[in-house]
Amino acid sequence: MCATAMMAKKLSWSFVRRMKFDGVVLSMFFAASLPAQPVDTPPSAAQLREWIGDKCVSSGKHVGIDYRGALERAIRREPAGLAELFRYTVIGEMDGASGEAHSAILFGLLQRWGDKPFAQVLRTQKLEIRKAVIGTLPLPPGSQSKFPLTSAAASR
Repeated sequence: MCATAMMAKKLSWSFVRRMKFDGVVLSMFFAASLPAQPVDTPPSAAQLREWIGDKCVSSGKHVGIDYRGALERAIRREPAGLAELFRYTVIGEMDGASGEAHSAILFGLLQRWGDKPFAQVLRTQKLEIRKAVIGTLPLPPGSQSKFPLTSAAASR
């Protein structure tokens, strides 16, 4: 290998290592700049409203559900609003983005309502709806012990 080729190879590896380092630093900076919210901290009502996707609203209208209205009632801890969002889980037309938004909203409501009241409303639903809601909830690992009544609602 000639000296020029060896020098080019050495420079390219140096460049790659530098880019990897810069990427790690930028990733750490980006992650640190995001507003961190612990899993134990329920989202605010404003955050839940921000998470609604247009697709959830339009899909809800298509199947006779006022998604924004149901969310507002659920935020006010009205069981009928939460039950309507549970029904949407089965009959709503969700693509990737709206499915993720709906899942995040349900989990946020679980955090806000607490395990027992959330599970009480969920248990009043048909088994098909209970299973769909449990399948949609993005429960972090180990959270079944934190939400045991909700986790068990699909099996009853």
